[in-house]
Amino acid sequence: MSNITPKLYEEVSSYLLSVSDYGKPRVFQKGDLICRAGDAVDHMFYMIRGLVKCSRIHHGKEVIYRLMEDGSMVMGYSGFITGEPSMENIECLQECHGIWIRVKDIEDQRAANPAIDVVLRYMAEQHYLTMERRLVMLHHKSAEQRYRYFLEVMSAKIIEETPMHCIASYLGVTPESFSRMKKKLII
Repeated sequence: MSNITPKLYEEVSSYLLSVSDYGKPRVFQKGDLICRAGDAVDHMFYMIRGLVKCSRIHHGKEVIYRLMEDGSMVMGYSGFITGEPSMENIECLQECHGIWIRVKDIEDQRAANPAIDVVLRYMAEQHYLTMERRLVMLHHKSAEQRYRYFLEVMSAKIIEETPMHCIASYLGVTPESFSRMKKKLII
């Protein structure tokens, strides 16, 4: 599944290049945190290439609720909307290349550059769609159905390159249960 809303694809792909003019190239290494829970959301990372997990700690356990790949605008989105500190950790699952953009620079240029609003709309749509996918998956499906749904809606990159324990967390099951379930399934 494409990470870009199909109806915005052509428009957004050209605008992302112009918005990236407001930032600087940056590389994060595997294990680096792009965003840490409790930090101010003052930057966004347009990830050209990479894979990240977005998570929170719940009762001492990491709960992964988004996986993002190439072409994603990565940031603590709820903090961006509210102006509050981020509630999530965003960690690189592999080396990530992209453009590091200060939120203030984007906000300062909104009136002069209509492309920024298109990109911000794209970001909002992508975050909504990823969260809706996960909500539907968790509330209306058994563990096996969640995994089949994951295989159906996620991109090949996310399916193939995300560590199994991260997929288990995303699906809301333990790594052990996930391993047993995977062995039983014929997909």
